[in-house]
Amino acid sequence: MTIILMVGVLVFWALIPEKVLESSWRTEQEKMALWAGDSTHRWIGTEAVDVLNQVARQGERAAGGLGNSQIDSWLTGRIYVTLLWASLIVYRAYALLMWGLIGIPLILAAAADGLLIREIRKHSFVSQSPIRHKIGIHFFRLITVAMVVWLCLPVPAPIFVAPAVIGFMAFSLWLWASNLQKRL
Repeated sequence: MTIILMVGVLVFWALIPEKVLESSWRTEQEKMALWAGDSTHRWIGTEAVDVLNQVARQGERAAGGLGNSQIDSWLTGRIYVTLLWASLIVYRAYALLMWGLIGIPLILAAAADGLLIREIRKHSFVSQSPIRHKIGIHFFRLITVAMVVWLCLPVPAPIFVAPAVIGFMAFSLWLWASNLQKRL
């Protein structure tokens, strides 16, 4: 499965047009500026620029020795696509970090509340639900996979995905912790 996924990503990388990633990059920036404000957009941009400058230097070194043939122009385009894709991933990662700073107290409070509910249930005559526990585990895995897919998706995605991921992660941790079995 992993090999099929890696081959699929490589084929997608080899065939994706540059204009798609350019429009994705512009759309993400415009959405962030509209939704969170221009100061947040500038903060994410300045933090992401440091990381992207290092990546761009590597790309310039790689593109420096290319000639004028069709393969060389395709390789230059792929280097540009790689840089755009990396910048989009870094931009989204900083947006997730920004929401994570707000959401970490929510996640911690949900996990602590789930553990306290578990302790209350341990000393009362309420049974734990192994089905809900398993749903919490699967939901947490699903949210984690969705977060990675959103980070790497090379097309414009809604900007509210980051706070939604944080909220669903808190809910799944609460469900997971509150339905742990009485005896582990």
